[in-house]
Amino acid sequence: MVAALTAEELAAYFALRRAGDLLQRAVTGHLRPYGLTEVQFTVLAQLRSEAGGIGMGELAKALVVSKGGLTYQAKQLEARGLVARVADPNDDRAVRMTLTEEGRALLDKVLPEHIAQVRELFFDRIDAADLHTVRTALERIG
Repeated sequence: MVAALTAEELAAYFALRRAGDLLQRAVTGHLRPYGLTEVQFTVLAQLRSEAGGIGMGELAKALVVSKGGLTYQAKQLEARGLVARVADPNDDRAVRMTLTEEGRALLDKVLPEHIAQVRELFFDRIDAADLHTVRTALERIG
């Protein structure tokens, strides 16, 4: 039989869920006027520093989404002209996703606001020692 959670464990779990939910709602609300989902924003942000693009499988793994789900999101972004899917020069069967100029322009507008929001809702509320502890704990979980 599995041991019940202690009061401290339960409080920590609910605090994690509450903080994650509040941050997610805030981010979702911020992205909505730009017509972006969280996954789409994360795709654009991941592609920002990858001049040669990223393989769909690699990107799906990094985002912890299914390849099918990523393909759907990629089609949505592609239809808006924000990304392009191109053949992988090293593998004829593979596709890489790249950020278009339109995608970069949108990201350049959205990203500073996103960073300010995350800083206000998360980083400004914890000190450096807490940040290290939170990061270490979450890396073990994730």
